[in-house]
Amino acid sequence: MAIHPTAIIDRKAELDSSVEVGPFCVIDADVQLGAGCRLYQGVYLIGWTTIGEGCELHPGCIIGHAPQDIKYGGERSFCRIGKRNIIREYVTIHRGTIPESETTIGDDCFLLAGSHVAHNCTLGNGITLINNVLLAGHVSVGDKVTIGGGAGIHQFVRIGTLAMVAGNAPVRMDVLPFALVDAHGHIAGLNRIGMRRSQMLREDVQEVRQAYRSLFAPGRRWDDAVARLVETARTPAGRELVAFLQGESKRGYVGGSRRKTTNEAPE
Repeated sequence: MAIHPTAIIDRKAELDSSVEVGPFCVIDADVQLGAGCRLYQGVYLIGWTTIGEGCELHPGCIIGHAPQDIKYGGERSFCRIGKRNIIREYVTIHRGTIPESETTIGDDCFLLAGSHVAHNCTLGNGITLINNVLLAGHVSVGDKVTIGGGAGIHQFVRIGTLAMVAGNAPVRMDVLPFALVDAHGHIAGLNRIGMRRSQMLREDVQEVRQAYRSLFAPGRRWDDAVARLVETARTPAGRELVAFLQGESKRGYVGGSRRKTTNEAPE
């Protein structure tokens, strides 16, 4: 184990023997670090925090600190981070605010400098948060989502699998899987590049495209379009969309762009 002499590590912390800890890092008692983790200088780990193997934590990041919630009274809550995540400079990830609740991040995520993940967020696998993305409390982000720099996500918003959000976008409502959200916070089409890179089958892409045409058709009642989709979905991607629509939504759903593509089928 390579630990810089200026690092401060509580004796109760659990570090795998292969962990590297850089100068001026602080690791509190209830922290667990998996094999192959590397901490650059000035990393602060606190709270009931577990970090999986192979993660990189860059200078100045703060993981597992108390939530920014005036109702929080110091009760035990958790921060759980999966494997092979890259957490860049000055990222902040807070633990849950409700007693025994948790903030969770999956595997293979890339959180760029200045990103903030608030209390009780749930992030899947393969997610990219560009610089200064702000996730408010209780946000849920699906697998392989990309959120552009400076975007702000309202509390309790859900973002579906393989969605892509433009930089500086204000996202106040749930974003459907596979959606492309423009800088004004509206759906502007499908995340075609992400779908292609994920090697989605042609029939999956076609079903998603048709589903979007139905959901955003002029004059079509949303509930009717959802009911029809529930009955007709046949591919994994279609069922993913159905599962999202059947999930609990506290914010409603982001609508189509008001520009020339208003209510038209995303291409």
